[in-house]
Amino acid sequence: MRLAVSGTHGTGKSTLIAQFLERFPDYTHEPEAFETLGDDVELTDSGAPTAESLRRLLSYTVATVRAASSRLNVIFERSPADYLAYAAASRGAWGAEEVRDFIRGHTADVRSAMRQLDVVAYVPRSSEVAARPGEDARFRRRVDDKLQRILLDDARDVIGSGPTPRVIVLPASPQARIGALERVALG
Repeated sequence: MRLAVSGTHGTGKSTLIAQFLERFPDYTHEPEAFETLGDDVELTDSGAPTAESLRRLLSYTVATVRAASSRLNVIFERSPADYLAYAAASRGAWGAEEVRDFIRGHTADVRSAMRQLDVVAYVPRSSEVAARPGEDARFRRRVDDKLQRILLDDARDVIGSGPTPRVIVLPASPQARIGALERVALG
């Protein structure tokens, strides 16, 4: 199974994936692009990546998902759709036209890469997981809202009507999430 754990920053994705890998050691972990490219990512004053940095993160993620399309048992930290949500939430930092151009220019690649995934497990923002010190809570909330619309409402038409990916919403409680993710992996 090719499984992506999706959600805004600071929702507990890394912790959840670490717990999952303890229970399912046969899975390969593909860390989020920011962990690999972080030194090359520029952030705006609000904490949003610049448009060019988000392009690099998205391109890296799309390439990683495509490269793993024939592998079984892979868990990705973030889905390609996450980066469209970050772009949509960056309107204040980038400007409306730059956001629109980014989304238009990358939606087809995101749609194609998303179809390489079997399941996207969406981790919603929860009051049980506090924002990190210095983090812009409003930006985090905007990303979560945009991601919900993309994944659950298919607002950007990246999920489509095909059999994959299946999108599931994980429980708000961090303690309940691992059980839900285990049930998905066990089929």
